[in-house]
Amino acid sequence: MSGPLEGFLKEGEPQRPGLPPPCRCSALQEQKGELRKRLSYTTHKLEKLETEFDSTRHYLEIELRRAQEELEKVTEKLRRIQSNYMALQRINQELEDKLYRMGQHYEEEKRALSHEIVALNSHLLEAKVTIDKLSEDNELYRKDCNLAAQLLQCSQTYGRVHKVSEDHRSPCVLVSPQGHFPS
Repeated sequence: MSGPLEGFLKEGEPQRPGLPPPCRCSALQEQKGELRKRLSYTTHKLEKLETEFDSTRHYLEIELRRAQEELEKVTEKLRRIQSNYMALQRINQELEDKLYRMGQHYEEEKRALSHEIVALNSHLLEAKVTIDKLSEDNELYRKDCNLAAQLLQCSQTYGRVHKVSEDHRSPCVLVSPQGHFPS
């Protein structure tokens, strides 16, 4: 059967070439009913798919909004964290600089104190040498004073008669290490 209705017949369906026109109409009516069922089924299926598509799109739009809100929150948190991190870095750098300056100051002070200790040790050594020298000089002066006292005592008693038995002391008087004459 070749004609305008040829495409509406189902594949594999035998064509009825010698049917009278009323039978042909009935077959066409049958095909038309079948096509309407298919169209109704397809329309229903498309409507169902459209509804599913709309609900899926609505769900995805809600999820997208939630994800965008979450992204904004996370972005804000990240911005605050970065800001805090930068502030902490700046504070750390300032503290490191301050510690470095303090270390430099203490190193300079340590060097100055070391030089002062060396100078004081030198003065102390000089003072010890001076004390030792003065002690030696004092000892020499004490001996000289004792000798002078002995000579004075001897010269005063030279002209007089002195009995040794009466005075058990030596005719010369000694000077004590403190420089006093005994009485």
